[in-house]
Amino acid sequence: MIKTSIAALTELRQQLQQIVVANDKKVFVGFDGFVDKIKKVVRQSSDSESNYYATLVEFAGRIKDASGKSGQVELMTQKTKFGGNAPILCSGLGKLGIHSYCLGSLGYPKLHPLFYDLNKNCEAISVLDPGESDAIEFEDGKIILSELTVFDDYDWKHIVRTLGLAKIQKAIEHCELLAFVDWVNLPHSSDIWEGMLKDVIKPSGRRDFLFLFDLCDPSKKSTQEIDEILDVIGCFSSYGKVTLGLNENETLRIWSALNSCVVKEELPSVKLAGDYLYKMMNIDCLLVHPVDRTIAFHQREIFEMTGRFVNKPKVLTGGGDNLNAGYCLGLLAGFTLPQCILLGMVASGAYIENGVSPDRNALIQYIDAWIVHLRKEAPISTDEIKIH
Repeated sequence: MIKTSIAALTELRQQLQQIVVANDKKVFVGFDGFVDKIKKVVRQSSDSESNYYATLVEFAGRIKDASGKSGQVELMTQKTKFGGNAPILCSGLGKLGIHSYCLGSLGYPKLHPLFYDLNKNCEAISVLDPGESDAIEFEDGKIILSELTVFDDYDWKHIVRTLGLAKIQKAIEHCELLAFVDWVNLPHSSDIWEGMLKDVIKPSGRRDFLFLFDLCDPSKKSTQEIDEILDVIGCFSSYGKVTLGLNENETLRIWSALNSCVVKEELPSVKLAGDYLYKMMNIDCLLVHPVDRTIAFHQREIFEMTGRFVNKPKVLTGGGDNLNAGYCLGLLAGFTLPQCILLGMVASGAYIENGVSPDRNALIQYIDAWIVHLRKEAPISTDEIKIH
């Protein structure tokens, strides 16, 4: 693992202070939207306070103990907020000064009140009521329980029938980057993505788009469905540069599906799995982000950089979306790929540590804190990013 250096962080800080992103560089994001309830699991409670399960491992033991006996678990709602990969990504981009269009399930015919909290730089285009999710968070991860029946008939025809094709075409007219997210939770995502390609992107005549795709946990998808969506994503490469973002779990699950692997002990490292996936796809960049680092596969190079561990996270749900927002800001500003992935980790870390999407000042503050930490850890270290 290659450790992120003080030199790399200092350079990124300077770039952020000088950054200029043209007002006409807009982003289009689709196609989900949720009402998220952020919850914790109560271990013990009294009149004065509640004590929560700290880790998934501890809570798994509680569930296991209930096997054959039944049991009751108390959940405590910490916050109710707008959710979904598309709205969180759009709002994160807005905090960073990027204007975006968010097409999704944000309330219909009227916007759900929670989505009034979207950043002012985010223009909501809604065609459906939101789904609902309980995000149960622990120090070492989260479990998201989602109600998805609202999406049963949510396909490309529904979007076109509700909005009209002209409005969608106009929305992307001045967009430099298009992000399609949450393939897993929308049962007709593949149809929507193919509809966008056929009816909107191809007729635009442009071949200079930046594309970002994020699948989410593909556990419930068949091998055939996974194989088909990877082919669909590759088709977008004819119209611009494509990045696919995956976390460690998603990377290994896709590798397992494509290699018919059912035994956990036979899994490769996440880096080897990512390299395999990148080489079999027709895309510009594969971005793999385990919790402790980010690995980018681009042409014949592999960039690997460590992140900064957040001891006491304020929130976990949305960390990946904010990583995507930072990465997209870097792309739009013309940063190098290592700077883009480092900026993604800074945006994600700042969000997890503070509980809100960061603006550019918050990014710089987080970088400063990271540099202080590295100086305490290794005062004379000036290692550069290693490129394989």
